Amino acid sequence: MSLEALIRAKKAVVGVIGLGYVGLPLVRLFASKGFRVVGFDVDAAKIEKLKRRESYIKSVDSATLRKLSKRFDATSDFARLKEADAIIICVPTPLHEDSRPDLSFIRTTAVTIGQNLRKGQLVILESTTYPGTTREIMKPELDKAGVPYLLAFSPEREGPGNK
Repeated sequence: MSLEALIRAKKAVVGVIGLGYVGLPLVRLFASKGFRVVGFDVDAAKIEKLKRRESYIKSVDSATLRKLSKRFDATSDFARLKEADAIIICVPTPLHEDSRPDLSFIRTTAVTIGQNLRKGQLVILESTTYPGTTREIMKPELDKAGVPYLLAFSPEREGPGNK
């Protein structure tokens, strides 16, 4: 079945990397629409809270997490990226003192995905960054996997501190 057909039938598995103020609401959205979602984070405390269906983000409360429990699993096992048909990257890009974004989380995530990439997956960079990051940083790392994949950029919708 093609990726498009999987998405239309809501049989695609969505992987969300980075379960913070952008990633966790995205998990909620996809799971509430009927998709199975695997959330990934390096923070073991976040993963443990999510496994207990406890939220740490105002916009996604614990009751909502409990409602989505059959469609959402949180893990720090990045080998499980192979389960996902679409992988959405929502890792932080804090600013350096000179206001340049710190892209280390994006670079590390690109390497990790590249090590687990399978044929036909869609990888979407949603983290806040400048134009060209997808092509210049993500693509070279993913190309090392030697399998065909799809790559896209979707700027995040959240602006911390922006009312």
